[in-house]
Amino acid sequence: MSVTKEQVEEALKQYIDPNLEKDPVTAGVVKDITIDGDAVKVKIVLGYPAYGYVDKLSADLKEKIEALDGVSSAEVDASWEIGSHSVQGGMNPLEGIKNVIAVASGKGGVGKSTTAVNLALALQQEGARVGILDADIYGPSIPRMLGIDGKPESADGKSLEPMGGHGLQAMSIGFMIDEETPMIWRGPMVTQALEQLLNDTKWKDVDYLIIDL
Repeated sequence: MSVTKEQVEEALKQYIDPNLEKDPVTAGVVKDITIDGDAVKVKIVLGYPAYGYVDKLSADLKEKIEALDGVSSAEVDASWEIGSHSVQGGMNPLEGIKNVIAVASGKGGVGKSTTAVNLALALQQEGARVGILDADIYGPSIPRMLGIDGKPESADGKSLEPMGGHGLQAMSIGFMIDEETPMIWRGPMVTQALEQLLNDTKWKDVDYLIIDL
């Protein structure tokens, strides 16, 4: 007797995704179940980058399905597709950016920039396209931490091409000025500079923009 789709779904429900803390069916990441006699194929599409996880996920789900009576072989195709979170009311999404993660602290010298860079690199290694914006106008450190020097190019004289390093797209006021140049900024000037760095940079299909505040 051939296995049913409902039986396959019940088998998948026995697995709890450690990142979603839900089973794949309840989480809505099971996109297709195909049954051909005693062979089953399942398509899983996660909503987060999972380069280091999808092989284990596929193997674990394959084991669950093949434990069912009437199943001789199972194939699980697991991948990911990062979507955009909705923006706050009255605001427009940023062009070329799906999601924004801000890293902030109440004081300086606590490792905020280090955390921002490590988070960006971790997401990139898991398969996401990541940009990092150095919003510290007074003491930009991202260029040095990523080992990037030089100035960003502008093809049209208006927008800026992000700098690249370690697989990341990066932008910082530190690319525009000499590191030893003292900066004297007042509130409106800081706000304007940050808006220009954010909006005038031609981010290229970034899944996550990490902002080091």
